[in-house]
Amino acid sequence: MERIQDLIERDLSRQIEEIIKVYQDDEQTIYEEIAEYVPTDNIKDHLVDTLGAIAKSPQTHQKIEKMGLWISGFFGSGKSSFAKNLGLILSNPNICGSNASELFKKKFDDQRISSYIDNINVRIPAKVIMFDIANTSYVRKGGKELISEVMYRSLLENLGYSKDFDIAELEIWLEQSGRYNDFVVAYNELYQDVPWEDARNGAEKMGRASAAMHRLDPATYPDVLAWRNTVRGKSVDFSVEDFVARVFELSGRRLKGKSLVFIIDEVGQYVGRSDAKLEDLRVVIEGLGKESKNRLKRGEIVAPVWVIVTSQERLQDVINTIDEKNVKFPRLLDRFFTVDLSPEDIREVATRRVLSKKEEAKPVLEKIYRDSHGKLLEQCRLERTPIRNDITEEDFVQFYPYLPHFINLS
Repeated sequence: MERIQDLIERDLSRQIEEIIKVYQDDEQTIYEEIAEYVPTDNIKDHLVDTLGAIAKSPQTHQKIEKMGLWISGFFGSGKSSFAKNLGLILSNPNICGSNASELFKKKFDDQRISSYIDNINVRIPAKVIMFDIANTSYVRKGGKELISEVMYRSLLENLGYSKDFDIAELEIWLEQSGRYNDFVVAYNELYQDVPWEDARNGAEKMGRASAAMHRLDPATYPDVLAWRNTVRGKSVDFSVEDFVARVFELSGRRLKGKSLVFIIDEVGQYVGRSDAKLEDLRVVIEGLGKESKNRLKRGEIVAPVWVIVTSQERLQDVINTIDEKNVKFPRLLDRFFTVDLSPEDIREVATRRVLSKKEEAKPVLEKIYRDSHGKLLEQCRLERTPIRNDITEEDFVQFYPYLPHFINLS
């Protein structure tokens, strides 16, 4: 074993994604991310608690109205991976010929997790809407939009509507009045170059929609610009109450028998120090919670609408920073379960994912350690620092060719 690669279990030349994108939808990439994922004992325990809360929520929500999850951890902690994998478990898509749930059951190899996954997939199948709020086309106005507006735009697109509010209102009204298919036929008679599903988010959407409405209903819209003129200069009235109502109205139309889950990456960064954005999040989570409770009682939904977010900071720290007197936002703590990923997880993931050794390499490294123990300690001694100076045989084998403190990112 003359090369480092000969000692390492995994191929060092393989590509490892530096940043996990929750919105990545390429099957092969997702499959490779799952294969690379390293679930520590701490991560497994967090997942057990989270899946347990989701599995029990159709019953427990009528008492506690708790349907949010705040995942915190600094850069490299794995918070985006945790959120993304949770979304894949809940939505259970087919990935390169295998159900995501089966891939994760094999990956975690934990009976508690497997039981909850089976329970959730059977009882409360989910539509999961995942996006990074810091890097998405759902955000307009230079990042000044409230979270509820961004969530609504994501809901519209993921349920098959235009993400433009004016066009979406038209589609929803046409669908409600039973004329949507007739509208699409009218559009296709006018335009053969781009299907409506693509045109409705394009630059010419308003003009094309207006011409199609004229063809569909010339009595109401006597010329090709009539519909566009009725909405020009007007903004769609939007409030959190409207958003909450539309969540249940539209999911009721297009997601019958399924629950709805929002997973939003980097919410903490988007909120920043904005009192208005955090207040908007509070009203959203309370509104969805109360309406979920009412609809569960009436048997109209299979589970509450879940809102899962990630942040570098813990929820309590965000609240303390924005609301120094701790008056407005403590109720957020009653709405969110919390997962805080620790630096110890980074250390374990880094060593297991990149530096895990072949079984036959361990005796070789143990001999090197014993033969060079004294010299190793002398050459690697650190002065005037609280960082550990001693290197055990186990440390040497685990972290080779690095020193332990190279991996300790805390």
